[in-house]
Amino acid sequence: MNYLSIIYSGISLVIILTSMSIIFAKQWSLKNTAVLFFFLMELLVSLWIISDLLQVITSKPSDGPYSTPYYFAISSTITIALAMVFSGLFINSLTYQEKIKQFMVYIICAFVGGVIALTLSTKAVYVTYDSNLEFSKLHANIGWIVCLAGGVLLSGSLFLVHLIRQHKLIGKEYRLGTRIMIAGVIIGFYFSIIFYAMRYFKFFGKSFLHAELIAASVGLILLTIGMVTGKKKALYGSSIVISINIYNKHGLNLYQGFLSSPHYINEHLVSGVATAIAAFGSEIVGEEVFPKEIDLGDYSLILVKKSNFSGFICCKYPTIQIHRGLRNIMENFDEKMNYEEVSKLVSKFLPYGLPKKIPIDLTYKIGLQQKEMVAQKVNLEKEQTETLEQTESSLDTSTIDFN
Repeated sequence: MNYLSIIYSGISLVIILTSMSIIFAKQWSLKNTAVLFFFLMELLVSLWIISDLLQVITSKPSDGPYSTPYYFAISSTITIALAMVFSGLFINSLTYQEKIKQFMVYIICAFVGGVIALTLSTKAVYVTYDSNLEFSKLHANIGWIVCLAGGVLLSGSLFLVHLIRQHKLIGKEYRLGTRIMIAGVIIGFYFSIIFYAMRYFKFFGKSFLHAELIAASVGLILLTIGMVTGKKKALYGSSIVISINIYNKHGLNLYQGFLSSPHYINEHLVSGVATAIAAFGSEIVGEEVFPKEIDLGDYSLILVKKSNFSGFICCKYPTIQIHRGLRNIMENFDEKMNYEEVSKLVSKFLPYGLPKKIPIDLTYKIGLQQKEMVAQKVNLEKEQTETLEQTESSLDTSTIDFN
């Protein structure tokens, strides 16, 4: 029995479980698909480690196909392959509607399908050891190695590209977190697949047996540390959100807060866009056909209607999590909440911190514009009603004599 491999697996499992606990405590409140996919990815990696640990414990030099370690090897292979699928879905949920990245996720799924198909259809995926347990050799055809390596490298590359983009997009105070996460991706994805593939060529002895487990777990714990250091925005803040507005059924603005930074967009443009949203939003609150997203050119307006209230988010690079975050906000919104309570609600479901208030003079102007628009709408409806009543009255009182 290779006790060093058991120690590797045990340490890796502790690291993964610690990482999952931190993710659950720090990120789960967002309640979006990105957090769910990342958590499932870590869960599958932990199952991979457990299967690999059981494979090591039950292995003997004479073991071959259809032995107990062989079935643990199958379980190990399938779980790590599925982890790559959820890794791709995780990145896709954080990505603005870019067809190229969606296509890459399909390729990852194809690689994973190849790995699972080859694993279940052949008896070649197992590990053998020499008589002294000094060396291990992974028995698998080259197609299996290519599919597994392709899936891991492609999902890792998508993750790396996303983090590099985040590093440029977010403010300087969050960049330490992205640097740590970039190191985690390089170690967790690239180093682990290098160690895993080297077993096929029997490049190292028992000192490095199952070293890919350590690489994967260290990579994931670095990702977790990066998330905590950079807060939610470092990983999940892939959109530039300008502001959020909430209206009642009459089109009056109940809440408005800013989530953008002057680092990306100047104050005048922010104020101008916010004013346009306030005017535009109150016009469509009462419409029967309520859209989910409106294209404003460089920016998009995300809309969610819940009961008698409507929520609007103006942002650049809208993603699935922005839609989901606004739905969560509207489901928990109460008209009796004050500004601070609504701001905490927004920061709970969107990874951008507490919203900021707009300047008082701009608030006053927007309020006047809203009151004027509502007054005009009421007067117009009143005039239409009076005209209709007069028309009906004239028709009732008029008689036509045919004699």
